[in-house]
Amino acid sequence: MNQWIEIDDRSAVAVVRRLARRLGSDIGLSEVRLDELAIVASEATTNILRYATRGRALIDVTRTADAVRVVMIFTDRGPGIGDVDRMFQDGESSTDSAGLGLGAIRRLSDTFDIFSSAENGTTIACSFMAEGAALDCGVDAVGLRVCHPNETVCGDDYLLQQSRRATHILLCDGLGHGAEAAKASDEVMRAAGEAGISAAPGGIMEQVTEALVGKRGAVAAILQIAQPEMVMSYAGLGNISTLWISAESTKRMAVRDGRIGARTTRGYEETGELSAGDMIIMHSDGLKTLREAHIPPGLLKKTPLLIAGFFLDRAFRGRDDASIVVARITREPER
Repeated sequence: MNQWIEIDDRSAVAVVRRLARRLGSDIGLSEVRLDELAIVASEATTNILRYATRGRALIDVTRTADAVRVVMIFTDRGPGIGDVDRMFQDGESSTDSAGLGLGAIRRLSDTFDIFSSAENGTTIACSFMAEGAALDCGVDAVGLRVCHPNETVCGDDYLLQQSRRATHILLCDGLGHGAEAAKASDEVMRAAGEAGISAAPGGIMEQVTEALVGKRGAVAAILQIAQPEMVMSYAGLGNISTLWISAESTKRMAVRDGRIGARTTRGYEETGELSAGDMIIMHSDGLKTLREAHIPPGLLKKTPLLIAGFFLDRAFRGRDDASIVVARITREPER
């Protein structure tokens, strides 16, 4: 359902645990891994109630060419963890929890990351992998999305495909929210697939907009990173925000006004050469427009999954579907 689960009383522990187990079962985790997944879900949820009183959890399945995962985000705006290293010791945990501490949560998860401070509360991101292994192509990328609070289907969608030669990202927002918006996004995804996602972003945008003239419509941004050269190609139409963050600057990529469904266009096109450590953040207008002032110290050193989860919570407007894709360049380009 791609919904934030509000954690504000003890009943949330069972809700989060059941959803985690169901999604883990759906992707074929073993019984042992399902039990470990449930432990992590219960412990993290209980810690929020004990230390921060309330927070949120997002649990979803992400699928890429190389792996299928259950990803979990737990976030709160409590006092933060003063000594994170101590909390990694087993036995340091909340009252009425399993007594395992963050150390066991980290150990049981395939991936784990935490960001915590007195000013920003605590966000935990972890994942359980069903099959495959992470593809080391020099680009670490992840996408997340959530529904409008009153909906059960999400009108935002994203496509993330990676190989050793290229990373392809398409993020779209169907107009409105709910089932009709989800249908509009699905039309964009199908049209992009027919155009061939490996084509140049401007060419894909042109074919998609031509195919969907007269439809309900959507806005979209398309990004391609050629590897190992790490050359970025981009096309944007409508109000999808794309930030390119480097060691020297933060640049907001321009977009062409309009929408898919109106007229044929290539959108606004741009290219750029990326370097190791550069980050691309793309998000729909279900999130407040991200600016440098919204990035707390130390956050960009964290994993793309944690960064995506942090912003999906902190910048969530709560009156629309929302989506975000975060990609980091992890190796120097070959040119």
